[in-house]
Amino acid sequence: MYVEGWNVHRVIRPARLANAVVERLLLRILEGEFPPGTDLPPEAALAAEFAVSRTILREALKALEEKRVLRIRHGRGTTVRPKAEWNLLDPLVLTVQLEYESSPELVAELGEVRTALLTLMAELAARRIHPPQREQLAAALERMRAATEEPGPFHEAAQVFTRTLAEAAGNEVARCVIETIDVPYGGQEDNQAKLTETMKLRLMLAEAVHATVAAGPGAPAGSLPAQAPATAQT
Repeated sequence: MYVEGWNVHRVIRPARLANAVVERLLLRILEGEFPPGTDLPPEAALAAEFAVSRTILREALKALEEKRVLRIRHGRGTTVRPKAEWNLLDPLVLTVQLEYESSPELVAELGEVRTALLTLMAELAARRIHPPQREQLAAALERMRAATEEPGPFHEAAQVFTRTLAEAAGNEVARCVIETIDVPYGGQEDNQAKLTETMKLRLMLAEAVHATVAAGPGAPAGSLPAQAPATAQT
């Protein structure tokens, strides 16, 4: 299934049909076809346009309502909610915005949040880490260093680094938020130069985090980059 008027070479990835409709509708909302405050076309018209049953369409609309993108008023239509009310940490909402809307402001905000959370986790881990976790963290960092030209292995090592750090910090909430922020990154960035730069910044961040943990409690924190791209994972 393809998205009309966007990229004819890009296949929608969600396996379930309702999820594909969710992504297509969200993309059209972001493109301005259905601005905030406006009503969507009737269900019958949308179902025919997407070539799905009304049951599938209703499932998609319900999913977007749960993400706070739409407001469904039975008997009165379905309205697009202001973007300020959306659940920006929903993985699909975040992915579509980062990949297709390309908002520099959103990327910058996510980078700030991510760096702040990693700083907090590093400071907590410096006080709480156990020897096996210290070894796992160092090993994951070594794998990242060795895979700076291999996006797939780098991404896998970065995931291990973040999860080990979260376990050492004893803060699963921070880990969940960071992994949600990092959802769009899968090692498949089309722009190789951009991907290389992102991986470089992620490695710098991991190095600073590791330095903070290794220094132990009370030592000055490592120098973390002020801001790093939000679409890669450490």
